[in-house]
Amino acid sequence: MAYIKKSERLKSRASAQLMEAREADLQHMTEKQLKSYIANEGKRLNQQIVEIEKRGLERESFAYEKLTSKPQYRDYLGTTKSGHLKVNLSTRGMSRPEMQRVANLIQKFANAQTMTASGIEQYYENVFNGLRESYPGMSKLSDSQLSDILKTEGFLHAKGVVGSDTVMKLIQQAAPPEQMIEFLQATGTLDTHDAAINKYNEIMGTSAGWQPVPLDFNVFPDNDNE
Repeated sequence: MAYIKKSERLKSRASAQLMEAREADLQHMTEKQLKSYIANEGKRLNQQIVEIEKRGLERESFAYEKLTSKPQYRDYLGTTKSGHLKVNLSTRGMSRPEMQRVANLIQKFANAQTMTASGIEQYYENVFNGLRESYPGMSKLSDSQLSDILKTEGFLHAKGVVGSDTVMKLIQQAAPPEQMIEFLQATGTLDTHDAAINKYNEIMGTSAGWQPVPLDFNVFPDNDNE
């Protein structure tokens, strides 16, 4: 991402190199090595999962959401005695190909950026900085407000209906942010660009001094990122 500061890029590169060094060549492991890998790295992954759940970061973690929502991972998951999600680490009775699949899953998710609280924080810091640089009007929104908007159910649907760039421009145009969240929640029942823009104007129209957005919305023509 071009908008990430140099120091952040260096930090990210160092993190990636550490991750790469940590990743083992699972294909060439013996069964004994695979069992050890599953036990040790699997324990680390399960600790990360517990930390995410205890801190209430399930929705912020793309890795957590993918692990819990994709059907191909369901057979590998269980629950701890305290009710937390876990990856089942027992290798008893497993063939080598089965152990290989479990080890691949562990490697994939244990090293995912958003499978740690610090990784989630760094990810969103980069995202927010990038959005504010690309769409200066978003500078009026706090990290918490931006996070609430991006996590709103209907955000992805809105991007599909009116386009990603238009949604971002609508966000920086909106005030207050609670109305933007109301709009995004309403887009779930809308299927066309014009219907979405009309709904946006309807909701935002209660703000003082609001100027309706035209259907061919492009109120920031000088944006270098268009």
